[in-house]
Amino acid sequence: MGLPLSTMLPAETPDALLSLANKLSDDDALGFLLSGGCGANGAVPLGGFSDAVRSIKDATNLKINAHVGYPRREAIDRLVDSGIDAFSVTFPMSDEIGKRYLGIDNALSRYEETANGLRDIGARVVPHALIGLGNQNEDVAGLSVLASYNPKSVVVIVFTPLRGTPLSTAPAMPDARIVETLAFARSAMQHANLVLGCMRPRGKTEVEARLIEGSLDGIVMPSTAALRAVSGKVALERYEGCCALYL
Repeated sequence: MGLPLSTMLPAETPDALLSLANKLSDDDALGFLLSGGCGANGAVPLGGFSDAVRSIKDATNLKINAHVGYPRREAIDRLVDSGIDAFSVTFPMSDEIGKRYLGIDNALSRYEETANGLRDIGARVVPHALIGLGNQNEDVAGLSVLASYNPKSVVVIVFTPLRGTPLSTAPAMPDARIVETLAFARSAMQHANLVLGCMRPRGKTEVEARLIEGSLDGIVMPSTAALRAVSGKVALERYEGCCALYL
């Protein structure tokens, strides 16, 4: 199990997912993120959970955001029919980065196949662009490619070295570069809803405040200090739940 997934509640079988969802509903939760590790084919193996998800959607008011990896077209219909409310699809930035870090050949084509397949049958697709794995030129080039697809909404997440992972000693993205890269994303995708996601280094009050004032339409779990810093300068609205459900 990947380190970020280790903090999530486990549901390794459809029955376990149903039980967990019922408890969340009883506790008045608004919804949940459905995620997991990808198989060798680059997709999160959710096919066996489709009927359980359909039952959850029929019996509760829970909203579901799913990280699905890159499922093939033949698997997409069943995922959408299950009632998933939003699909968060990782944008690989480039074929090279996709191969280097995701272990997927022709990653851009796989992204297009998944995203277009979902959209073609009416699903809400929110690309997640991970900056900081490549150098600044690679980030700019990747965001330019994403902009060429004219996305309605984009979540940008920032590479964070995590202890116990193969990239634990890789350099973190400098603060100035985070701000510059998000400013470029804003200029390249002026009509998209642009949000800074939950996967990012924390404790960067100044960075968050500058982004709230300038480049972003939203930020997931901003620091209290950043909100204080922009108080009275921008109008703020608060939403509960995964950002993809509101974009």
